[in-house]
Amino acid sequence: MNKWLNVPNTLSILRIITIPAIVYLIMYTNSSNFPVLVTVYVFSICLDFFDGYLARKLCQETELGKILDPIADKLMVFSLVLVLVARTDFPIWLGVVIVARDMVILTASAVIYRGKHVIASSLLVGKVTFAQLSLLMFIYIIDMSVYIDLELLKKFLTPLCFSFIGWSFFEYYKIYIRNKNET
Repeated sequence: MNKWLNVPNTLSILRIITIPAIVYLIMYTNSSNFPVLVTVYVFSICLDFFDGYLARKLCQETELGKILDPIADKLMVFSLVLVLVARTDFPIWLGVVIVARDMVILTASAVIYRGKHVIASSLLVGKVTFAQLSLLMFIYIIDMSVYIDLELLKKFLTPLCFSFIGWSFFEYYKIYIRNKNET
């Protein structure tokens, strides 16, 4: 079996494959497919937890996995932010901040990799930020069909996510500077 073809990497690839389905279901949600949307979204978020957990537990961490996992995260967030801005009242300003942060992090990671062939590990604050964004996006998805008022929850999670986006950006920036300055 190929070293790269292991359970964690397969889960990351599966997570990437779920993204178009989630986007489609959000765009064309109705009462009959809404449970499918929620199920596929929760399944995809669970895959994110399990790919990293199993990579560590089974000692199957690979260079490919270190690339696939954050790419899957960024693709998920980018795609869902775009579709949620289009279909819901997801704040456009927050979407711009999220996408800009992720583009800068991806660009900086590519520069570091190209120059030093180093793949920076994910940071805990980055994982927490992704978890919070996933929860916020889930609230917006739920709000598309459930007839309860989720505005208070949105108003709480939006600035919290914004704060963690800023914090994680700063922490990743420090890593970029440290790697850039090392000889």
